[in-house]
Amino acid sequence: MRNSNTNNWRSTALIAGAILTAGVVTTTSTTDVHADNSQNNAQVSNDQVTYDQVRATADQQLAQLQSANDSKEAQQATANEQSNAADLAQTNAQIDQLKASHAALEQEQAGAIAQAQASTAASIEAQTSAANAEYQQQINTQQQNEATQRAANDQQYAQAVSQAAENQQAVADIDAQYQKALSDAANTQTSQAQAAANNYNSAVAKENDTYQGKLSAQQATNAENIKNAEASLASATANANKPYEVATTNDVAVTGRVAKPQTDVKVPAYVTKYGIHLEVRGYNGAIPVSDYTYPEFANTYYGEYPDSTVITNKAAESTPHDISEMPLNFQPGLLSYDAKNDHSEKVSADGLTADQVQVLRALALSWENGFRNNVFQNYREFYNVVNKNDGFVNVAPVDLVSTDFTDNIANQVVANRTKYNIDNNNHTVISSGMPAEATYTSVINDATKNLKKNLTSEFNGKTVYTDVNENLTTTQAGTPTLLNYAINLYNSMQGMYYGELVNPTHIGGHAVNLLYAGVRTVGIGFQKLTDEMTAKNGSGVSDRKNPSYAVTFDHVGFNIDHDANLTKEVQNRNVWGTSTVDAQLNTIKTAQYHVNKVPGTKTVTPTATDVQKATASEQQKLADVKAQAQQSLDALASAHQASLNKLAQQYNDAKAQVKANYDVAVTKAASVCDAALKATGVVDLQAYKAQLDSAYQNLVKADQVAAQKLAADRDAKIANIKKAENVKLDAKINELVSSVDPQIKQLQDQHQAVIAHGDAVLAELKAENKAVYNKLAEQFNVQLAAIQRRENAKRANEVSLANNTVVLPSAVKVANDGNTDTVAFPTASNPLQAETTGRVQTVSAPSIVKTATQIPIAVAPVVTTVNHAAENTVKSNESSAPVVTQTTAVNGTQTSVASTAENKATKADNSEKSVVKAGTVAKKQTPAKKSESSQKVDQSSMSIVALAATALLGTLGITYSSKKRHN
Repeated sequence: MRNSNTNNWRSTALIAGAILTAGVVTTTSTTDVHADNSQNNAQVSNDQVTYDQVRATADQQLAQLQSANDSKEAQQATANEQSNAADLAQTNAQIDQLKASHAALEQEQAGAIAQAQASTAASIEAQTSAANAEYQQQINTQQQNEATQRAANDQQYAQAVSQAAENQQAVADIDAQYQKALSDAANTQTSQAQAAANNYNSAVAKENDTYQGKLSAQQATNAENIKNAEASLASATANANKPYEVATTNDVAVTGRVAKPQTDVKVPAYVTKYGIHLEVRGYNGAIPVSDYTYPEFANTYYGEYPDSTVITNKAAESTPHDISEMPLNFQPGLLSYDAKNDHSEKVSADGLTADQVQVLRALALSWENGFRNNVFQNYREFYNVVNKNDGFVNVAPVDLVSTDFTDNIANQVVANRTKYNIDNNNHTVISSGMPAEATYTSVINDATKNLKKNLTSEFNGKTVYTDVNENLTTTQAGTPTLLNYAINLYNSMQGMYYGELVNPTHIGGHAVNLLYAGVRTVGIGFQKLTDEMTAKNGSGVSDRKNPSYAVTFDHVGFNIDHDANLTKEVQNRNVWGTSTVDAQLNTIKTAQYHVNKVPGTKTVTPTATDVQKATASEQQKLADVKAQAQQSLDALASAHQASLNKLAQQYNDAKAQVKANYDVAVTKAASVCDAALKATGVVDLQAYKAQLDSAYQNLVKADQVAAQKLAADRDAKIANIKKAENVKLDAKINELVSSVDPQIKQLQDQHQAVIAHGDAVLAELKAENKAVYNKLAEQFNVQLAAIQRRENAKRANEVSLANNTVVLPSAVKVANDGNTDTVAFPTASNPLQAETTGRVQTVSAPSIVKTATQIPIAVAPVVTTVNHAAENTVKSNESSAPVVTQTTAVNGTQTSVASTAENKATKADNSEKSVVKAGTVAKKQTPAKKSESSQKVDQSSMSIVALAATALLGTLGITYSSKKRHN
């Protein structure tokens, strides 16, 4: 709290160790910073012990039964093996005896068997010889027929030769007439072919002369057209190459003035002597600068003084002149205020307008995001300590948003604070004097209940953490302008955030609340303080003629099972409302940097591309003229070629007709010759001989085919003879010595029946053992389920804390109470299973039920102190120390980080985090987890113990310091 009109110094009171031992979180107010962290814990029922005992008994008895079953089955398997081996030995002995008897009988009948075999061989030989003789006789008949046919052919040919000699002169005369007819036909063909060639050559020469004349005339026309087109293109090209003037628009970047935060801050000696007093766990007095990992963070503490009035080396570059010059990125350092150079809009005596509040909301949002991103990028060790248990180590946070959704939350929080007269020294919590339904957590829960319900359902089986916290500070203005309020808020946030980053093991509650990666939105509220509030000692308000405001930062978000990917996916969904500060931020960003369009002219020298575009039409005309010229020449050539092709076709037709005339004459001469020869009875001796030879060869081929069939028939007959004789031999031998194979087969079948009987006995034993085991397991399942139902019934309404039992509100509903999971009992392995049936024995397990949602625990009052200081004096020559602006933080739901647990801010209202996990299964808790649960104190019980602790302190003579020293 700060107040420049009085010299207020803080004193602190230590809390007795007995209270801490009792589990009550008590803190003292040493500065204006408050952090509230809402947490909820549930205790584990002692009925879990009974459940674990029954479960252990079940495991033991089932394991013993399984072991006994396995032993009996192993004994039966061994007995089967022994019985099978004995029967196999007996069977083999009987088979060997049968084979020996059979061999002895064969030895006795050896002579008779040999005689039968010899008789069979002789019979086969005799029948085979007869079949071969029959086959050879058939082949000899074929060869005799062929010789007879060959002799007849020779005789017929000799007769034809004799007849031809008698008709020799007549044949010669006929041939001479035939040769003359051929000669006449050839002469006629030659004469007609020459006439056709002469006509063709004359026509081709005439066509060539006509084409050449047309070609010369067209070429002259084409040359003139191309010349004119080229002249037109040259003129257009010359015009296109001339430089010309054009209007232009130039982009001119305009960078506005932005104030640069000052880090090398110097303050008067009395301020330095007073020291740095911030809410950082572990410090009850001033924080040594030497404890800061980054000394520049220590200087931000002086932002707690109004307008940084204690800074003696104010820098001009760190003094904004308007809202547009306020930095947006929130680097470490402070800003100074100069009322003479303040060009911002005025703030009326009634206070900030709605539009002015939105401007401050936009700036505050940008600064909170700037802090989160800067710490992640450049001071990662602080970020990782805060988020080490939340799944966000080295994972960048998603930017916070301020929307219509969060504005409604902020406005409702401000309305509730105003209604219940909550000043800037107290959070929006029950301990500040307001009902539970008016607290910031209640407002947020009402606003997010549907979203939370949907997420719990969507991520059934995972834990959905609700990240909720509140930071609180004060903003005021000595000059009623928007810029003065903005600078005051900026500097106060510097001390509230960077000032609390002492080192990775000492981080204040405000910084922890903002660095939680699970939060996604922030509702920023501006509560106008009444005169009564600002007049209180420790209000921190230095100038009461202008309105002052308590500024609340209510952060909201959900962490999905401490999984960064799932959490960021939810954060990036369109479920957080519509931004209400984009217009304000864009206005400031545009003022700080924008681009102007400046008109002008310039001389342009056409490029080759420009000339190409400008003359494209003329170039196309020239190309068209050339194309048309070529087309006209191609048309002439095409017509000329068509004429030549027609002449060639006519010439080919004439030659074909000449050839046809010749063929007709030759055919007629041959016909006349053949008729004359036929009349004389002349035979063509060569053709006649070929005819006779062909008939003989056909006979030979037919005999060859028949011979192959005769050979095949003979071979088949011999094979049948051998088969029939061997059948007779086998019957004779079997008559002498009988076979023992049927008896051996019968013995082998009997042995397989013995093996099958043993397998059936073992399978029946296994089935009986399994039924007994399953029955015992089911009995334990029923007993365990009954124990679990009783435990759930108790946990639904009670929480145990030391020797006290707290009855929770009955209105809280338990979600998904019907969901159960089955726990499988262990089964003993059977080494014989792989050799037998390979079964896997399973046992149905008892259903252990756990409520899907842990019941929220009511927020308890917190023992806090506001130091109003004991009366002490300072030397008269010392200057008075301005009082620090009131800033407080309420640490959020998600604060499971061990190191930050030691850094909770003074005046922290601590309650357990609210955990929502759908469809979970109760599990046996280890002693370590029970210890942890016992350390998480239920808030309802905390209020009882806190009152007892207060009475104890009075008895011990320890009191809270409640006054401030005045000079």
